[in-house]
Amino acid sequence: MSSVNASIGKTSQAKRDPEAARQRILAAALAEFSEKGLGGARVDVIAKRAGANKRMLYHYFGNKDDLFLAVLELAYGEIRDAERALNLDDLSPVEGMRKLVAFTFDYFVTAPYSSIF
Repeated sequence: MSSVNASIGKTSQAKRDPEAARQRILAAALAEFSEKGLGGARVDVIAKRAGANKRMLYHYFGNKDDLFLAVLELAYGEIRDAERALNLDDLSPVEGMRKLVAFTFDYFVTAPYSSIF
């Protein structure tokens, strides 16, 4: 197979990867909701950012509210994963709470999606 045909095959295969498409939509939605909030975000813009169409977005997520919920769950999961790395079990309760509160504050200051919460 020529390199042109091989790259075409890879491109069309990547576009047919449902999980990759779902992740692209989630990433695009995260950016759009973070910039504009639930009310200001537009499904058309999210689909365009993801290199998808609105029909695909609705297939994976149902509607805009459900997509927003999926983005919140993604963001929540990321902060919880980061918190687990703190190893708070070895600290006193007061030290553990201080470390957790400081971490949470810093996390939301630097998180790209802090405005959706």
